Amino acid sequence: MNTEPPVSAMKGAPFLAMDVGGTHARLAIVQRKANGTIGILDEQQYACADFGSLTDIVADFLSMPGRGPVDDAAIGCAGMRRDDLVISINLPWPVSLSELRNLGIARVAVVNDFVAVAHAVQCMTPDDSVLLSGPTSAMPGPALVIGPGTGLGAAYRIPAGNRTIVLPSEAGQIALAPGNQRELAVLAKMMQSRPYVSTEQITSGPGLLKLYRTLCELDGVPPRQETPAAVADAARAGEAQALEAALMFCDVLGSLLGDLVLVGSATSVYIAGGILPKMRDFVDRSQFRARFANKGVMRTVLDQVPVWLIEHPHKGIIGAAAWYLGRSAE
Repeated sequence: MNTEPPVSAMKGAPFLAMDVGGTHARLAIVQRKANGTIGILDEQQYACADFGSLTDIVADFLSMPGRGPVDDAAIGCAGMRRDDLVISINLPWPVSLSELRNLGIARVAVVNDFVAVAHAVQCMTPDDSVLLSGPTSAMPGPALVIGPGTGLGAAYRIPAGNRTIVLPSEAGQIALAPGNQRELAVLAKMMQSRPYVSTEQITSGPGLLKLYRTLCELDGVPPRQETPAAVADAARAGEAQALEAALMFCDVLGSLLGDLVLVGSATSVYIAGGILPKMRDFVDRSQFRARFANKGVMRTVLDQVPVWLIEHPHKGIIGAAAWYLGRSAE
């Protein structure tokens, strides 16, 4: 990989920033403004399944008038990097950095998608988020950034003097920890078809659908919904298993957040991802807040931790760009 400092991008030359998730790839031409913030000049969203590779998506994006060429590209991407490839179980194809450079992009850098979102937090304003629980301000300390989407991504943002250190994680692969008898029954049923059940099997878009189908199986009724969005709609319409799935989703997520706060000594939580903004109405109806704080003697600690839902539409793109420019400045 070309490690030459992207001086032009630091000085305000437009460059490419990408937020690549399991379902959608969001691409934008961005620019560092004089005040250090990041401006989006042009952007477009693609369905990953409609293309044979990220290279094909980038080629299509840059072919439009006024978008290319660019010398720098920053990618926030789900998955693990192995040499010049990024591989993820949630992506329909591996991401090849060498293929992207063959498009004429001199410098291509990639970072975990939730590391990117964690860097975006520092660019957020109060208008970009909604308080779900806890106090309106946080004590100094690490922040947990997490998001249910096609999978479940998470990272810790840790202040270190004048710098910010972001630690990626695979929190979605943590073993599912049931909080009541019904959740135990769900876990037992899921384990009949797989040897290990991760939290992501519930707290993600595909997980919501799996949860709904499992509850239907436990109740002996045929599932009628075929997508996560349909499950949410059916829950609002009063279908018993769909409503239970939506509420259990929120309950399990709340419990997981509390666990991860304790693991990382986080003093604040930011929820991103594409699922919870579409299910925000179920949070108030669920045990989300109670399960978040239900950690025995640590309840008093959890009660002091604010939980925000990030609503900024370009958080992944801005985060990837902020990470890239910050990395270049080191």
